Amino acid sequence: MGLYTRTTRAWLDQRFRRRSADGVYFAHMPVYGIGHPDAEGGHTARLARFLRILRALDGLSFHTLLDVGGAEGYLAHVVRTMFGAEVASTDLSLAACQRARELFAVSGAALDSARLPFADGAFDVVVCSEVLEHVENPVETLLELQRVARVAAIVTTEEVRYDRFWLDQYLFKRPGWPHMERNLFHPDDLRDTLPGATLLPQCDTPPPQQPLDAAAATAWILANTSSTSLQPGRIGVCAVIPGREFASRPRTRDDASLLAELLAIHVQPGHVATAPTAAAEAAWLAKLRDPSTGAPLHHGAGALLGSRRYPVVDGVPDFVDVEAPPPEREALLARLAGHAPAHRDALLRLRDRLHLPDRWSQDVFDLTQREARRGFWPNEQLVPRGEGFRWQATGDDPWVVTPCLQRSLRALRLVMRIHAPGVPIDAGTGQVFWKGPDDETFTEAGSVKFPLVNDGQLHTYDIVLAGHPNLPREVQWLRLDLADGPCEIDLERLELQS
Repeated sequence: MGLYTRTTRAWLDQRFRRRSADGVYFAHMPVYGIGHPDAEGGHTARLARFLRILRALDGLSFHTLLDVGGAEGYLAHVVRTMFGAEVASTDLSLAACQRARELFAVSGAALDSARLPFADGAFDVVVCSEVLEHVENPVETLLELQRVARVAAIVTTEEVRYDRFWLDQYLFKRPGWPHMERNLFHPDDLRDTLPGATLLPQCDTPPPQQPLDAAAATAWILANTSSTSLQPGRIGVCAVIPGREFASRPRTRDDASLLAELLAIHVQPGHVATAPTAAAEAAWLAKLRDPSTGAPLHHGAGALLGSRRYPVVDGVPDFVDVEAPPPEREALLARLAGHAPAHRDALLRLRDRLHLPDRWSQDVFDLTQREARRGFWPNEQLVPRGEGFRWQATGDDPWVVTPCLQRSLRALRLVMRIHAPGVPIDAGTGQVFWKGPDDETFTEAGSVKFPLVNDGQLHTYDIVLAGHPNLPREVQWLRLDLADGPCEIDLERLELQS
């Protein structure tokens, strides 16, 4: 797998181990009910998305369900509770799958969504919600979801945009940091790559940012999830992709009943579930296949054995192979040989548009050239003044993040111009931050400062990193804080010294 997937897995494992001050797991999903403080703020948008998924499920004939990218297993638990289905929850993060067992006794496995360890049609329904925007290989993931779904695959993402120019600009500047929204989609991408799918928006309008109580959330969700077409102003998509044995049935619940049942399903903070039953665990393990060969696996001491040893940690098989090479375009082309030409070409176009290199290997970035600016992410305080990296800094913390570098660094050189009329020539200070493989984010402890010359002329700044006690063996990203106040900035060149 690529560097992005490896670093994202490490980031996710940290996230899903997080506990509050009193030791309670800090939930990603509405595990403890809407609005509980041990959670990531309000859940209105997430619950609206779940309602769209539950509507689709209520109209399908299914008995087994796999959630790919299921975090701590909440949606799988909801589906098991409401529909009596046999469920499993998987994630790139081993810690997420451990939380699914701990909270809900839901079986699962850590895996790469582009290499699912299951036979064709192994599950009636496969759900993949808010994952495609984060993965390194979204087209391969889409194909894998459909391969293992017998009745239907249900895919959601909020990252649907209608302005092609804005989309292209966003994709151009992606630096590829862990778990970022690296893949954004135009509705035509979905129509062309998912022929036959039903595409519905998640919400009719942007959801409220502030947390809502259950009554207010219910009213908002029911009033804002009725649209049946993708249009500007609507949020995201819920795609129902028919499988080879698609089987629909009349719905048995109305929207209000589905939502009421959903809101009633939660656990108490500190809850620890019993382990999955022996029968459920045996049924789950029987579905697993070697992701490299597709062959059945054999049980070994603390592992499943196939083309390699797949460890089982606290009951969770771990299929994430950090040494596996990322899938190549040629492999995708071969896989699509039997597809209709229009469908094949649409998938390849999407793959090419969304492809992001693992790392930038060059040492010199001539930022006067457009292509050299690919992968640099300026913050909102850097307002463009014209072509190239010419900005008006509007605040005290203007910065730009580099593309992924993943190399040892001793020093760097910046060529830039600073102009702040009325400010002394020697008043400004720049700063370079770095992030290594073990760093969750940029911190003051991982940075060096350098003096600026505010005379409106181009200057060369040589910044030494070697010898700093917190400099990692390899730097993944640099954040260049180019000034510490409002000014004009022209950044023309970045040179790296390893």
